[in-house]
Amino acid sequence: MMSFLLPLARPLPYAPRPRGRRGFSLIELLAVVVILGIMFVIGGGEIARAWKRQKLQSASTDIRVLFQRALSEMQRRSMQTFIQVGPLVTPGSSKYMPLYLVGDADGDGALASCFANPPTVACPDLLIDQYNIVVTGLTGTMGTTGVDQEFSLSADFTDQVQSTFWSDNTTPWTNPRVLRCDFQGRAIDPTSGRQIVAPATLNLTHVDVVGGSLMPPTRYVLSINPVWSVRVAKQIKDASGTWVTQNG
Repeated sequence: MMSFLLPLARPLPYAPRPRGRRGFSLIELLAVVVILGIMFVIGGGEIARAWKRQKLQSASTDIRVLFQRALSEMQRRSMQTFIQVGPLVTPGSSKYMPLYLVGDADGDGALASCFANPPTVACPDLLIDQYNIVVTGLTGTMGTTGVDQEFSLSADFTDQVQSTFWSDNTTPWTNPRVLRCDFQGRAIDPTSGRQIVAPATLNLTHVDVVGGSLMPPTRYVLSINPVWSVRVAKQIKDASGTWVTQNG
């Protein structure tokens, strides 16, 4: 039986390229880069606005928790508590509005002009917690951490506060506003010593809403009820200029 030897296949001088596949040309790569750049410019602004809206919502939640803690801290510490908003602090070129949660450590039913943690003879009441609303300049914790301006308590001016019970809504907040949570869990006006008859509200928005660059105009209305509880309502200004509640 004869056998035939087949000639050995000679290797190709180059690897075959699958039909229909090829690389990208420089022009095609440049076109993709340009398209991505346009998408980033168009979408980047909306991402930044969404991030600001998210931070505003988060701040409203933080303040609600701070205000609501006045009741739980009163029960836990067996001392009346106070919520104080303001006064506006202006260290140098920056401005911020502090929100204080204070315990009546000396038991006199009145909020001292200063408070500390722990209390001292000069500052006899207990500073439980503090939250600072950024209004302008470099601010943050005690106005020194270098955080850019973020929030405002007025949709008209950054150095004003819009509210009921606590403010006339037209002048800068240079005087503090205080509510006391008594042992019955009631919201008391320390000036009159009487329970408030309607919710005390505080409006929170972003400084870009004040400046008109963050649309639609959005704010959060925080309400402390006569029997201590705190609610938050999100409001958006419609085409007629009316604030419309979205929830709460």
